[in-house]
Amino acid sequence: MAEWLVVAGGSMLIMATVGLVRQAVFRGHSALLFMMPLAGWRQVQEHWDAYGALALLRVLGVVCLATGLGLFYVQHQVLVPSVPGPVLSGAKGSAAPSFARSPEASLLMVRGEGRPLAGRLHGERLDGPRVTLINGVLSVQQGEGFLPDLSVSVLLDWDADRIEERRTLLIDPADSGAPPVHLSWTPDGGSYPETRIFHDGYRLELALAPLGEGQFSGALQLVLPDRDRSYLVGDFTAHADHLRYRDGKVDLTFDHPDTLAYVARQQLLTQYPDGAVQRIVVENVNLRRAASEGQVQARVVLRDGTVERRRMTLEEGGVGWAVVPGSMESRLLSEAGEDRPASGSVTEAPSPAREPERRLPAFTALAGYTGQSVTVIASDGEATRGLLSRVGEDRLWLRLTLGAGEAEITLRKERLRAVRLADGTRLSWPRAGEDDPSPASPRAASGPATPVNDPATPDGDYAGLVGRRVTVTLADGDRRTGLLRAADDRRVTLAVPMGSGSMEYFFPLTEIDTIEEVQ
Repeated sequence: MAEWLVVAGGSMLIMATVGLVRQAVFRGHSALLFMMPLAGWRQVQEHWDAYGALALLRVLGVVCLATGLGLFYVQHQVLVPSVPGPVLSGAKGSAAPSFARSPEASLLMVRGEGRPLAGRLHGERLDGPRVTLINGVLSVQQGEGFLPDLSVSVLLDWDADRIEERRTLLIDPADSGAPPVHLSWTPDGGSYPETRIFHDGYRLELALAPLGEGQFSGALQLVLPDRDRSYLVGDFTAHADHLRYRDGKVDLTFDHPDTLAYVARQQLLTQYPDGAVQRIVVENVNLRRAASEGQVQARVVLRDGTVERRRMTLEEGGVGWAVVPGSMESRLLSEAGEDRPASGSVTEAPSPAREPERRLPAFTALAGYTGQSVTVIASDGEATRGLLSRVGEDRLWLRLTLGAGEAEITLRKERLRAVRLADGTRLSWPRAGEDDPSPASPRAASGPATPVNDPATPDGDYAGLVGRRVTVTLADGDRRTGLLRAADDRRVTLAVPMGSGSMEYFFPLTEIDTIEEVQ
């Protein structure tokens, strides 16, 4: 309605003004008087027959325009510009109401001590909240949306990485210089939260102790000086990231860079033997929510001194975020033993992550390591680092990262000496003129079960199944089906599909009953 009144009033005002000016020019009167408000009123009175109808139309247009603008102001408040978003309020020197010091508040603190964190914020109950310590801010939040429905944040300025022992903080309502506390809530029907800031006048007792792996155990007692008598009390576990948890497990459907970093870290841990990884540092996460995809770059430091940089692509599927198979790229930053201080006369113990040289039954058995980062050693000693993409009868294909792009090269079998894996394991195969051991027994080739823990079965009888889909049956009856990635005299490595990626399992031979090829 307001828009129509504005359009109609403006149109009538313009048409009446143009008509008055034309009549004034036609009659030889001054047209300038009609361009100014009320200046031509006397001229209209003297020549009412010529200007009366147009003057009334002009007045009607002004009335409609003013009415429309008034309605528009009431409905949309365009005359007082406001920026939609969070509303902040707060002031220093706020007086603490009696509730902060009342026996009622003390009784609530006693009842909630030793129980899970709960309370009341802005008049609403808060149960089972999520607690985080990020960038020095301890936040207690409730709500499944990106913006929480209820939250209270204490600006502690505590670095989570530097908390190595228990810390405590006691604030009395009369104390000055207390850390600011932000109380946020989303009004009914609102899209943005409103926030009130308390600089003093509140009561706080906080204890925080590290649990390891970015987690902290804590106890909190907080009474705020607001009319709704907001308070929190109880024990909690705080996380130093934005991960969401459901039933104690990470929610992989939550769209956040920390979720992608978690999935990438878990995927990288499956690429190396147990205990080989010293640390994984996620360097960059690029999340594109609109396309439901993202990229993660991480630096992997192994215990033998090898440092690699891994890049991978992730996409969101039915089970949440997962690494796209075959998208992982690797770049060697430093070889094992480089830039390490000399040990002098002290002999360094061998790294448990290193394995002895593994003898493959044939060159084609390298197919079980496709998709892994390897170093190919030529006959002349030249080493080439890249991603093993394919293996043929007489050659292999290696994918290299060159600047911002990549290239795939072919290396022939006769020019190669060995292949070294990321954990330092050296793979070799029979060369021309050497006795080529049988890749598999007739039973393994035909598909029936092969009892690998039978003392009568020679070592390497099941190595011919590398690169094939098999079912591993354990001694306790558990069965897993996947791609046999590796097999030696101690264990086998099985890659089991998991979501849109895969998970590697390592089974000692002493726990395996049979290995059966899937037809």
